Amino acid sequence: MIEFLVMALFLAQPASSQAATSGAPVVAQATPPAKPGAPAAPAAKPAAPDSAAPATPPPAPGTSLAPTGLRNPVDLSADHVTGDRNQAVLTGNVVVKHQTMDIRCEKMTGYYNATRQVTRVVCAGNVRAVDGDRQARGERADYDVPSGVLVVTGSPEARQGNTYLTGTKVRLVLGSERLEVENARILVDSPSTTAVPGTRKKAPAPKPAGTTP
Repeated sequence: MIEFLVMALFLAQPASSQAATSGAPVVAQATPPAKPGAPAAPAAKPAAPDSAAPATPPPAPGTSLAPTGLRNPVDLSADHVTGDRNQAVLTGNVVVKHQTMDIRCEKMTGYYNATRQVTRVVCAGNVRAVDGDRQARGERADYDVPSGVLVVTGSPEARQGNTYLTGTKVRLVLGSERLEVENARILVDSPSTTAVPGTRKKAPAPKPAGTTP
């Protein structure tokens, strides 16, 4: 506070007093007289007004700061959030919702572009994702927001209806029914049957001789 007051007083001093305190001599420059018949010098133009934008007025009491009219919002929530202009780190019960995509994990890093739009989401720790009837889980997920592509790695699993898949990488596209798995192993349900596995149907016993059918 003291430094601020000293600076304010220094800036408020006139130019002559500043020069005197600094020890530099003050030299008055006289304007030379105009020659006979020479046109008069143009008058000095007034200083241009400060072009700085006015400060944003504070919101009215009770007014929410939430943005309105977002066309494609990404909803992020967690127990704790830290961040700056380029990214945000969320930890604890992290939930990411974007249209039909729902992603949950223990830690997430969201990256912004120059206009503060979320462009990428990286999740780690017990990742679970749901989009329609498709589900995926693993230890890590990378979600590209503009393309809507989610890639799950770290012993990933996937399920769509009665089809269960495992592999090295699971790929889902927002709003699509496709499910891509690399190095996949598939477990699919089959139609129910009345046959008991491991048994064979017995042949009918032969009829005694001399009997009519």
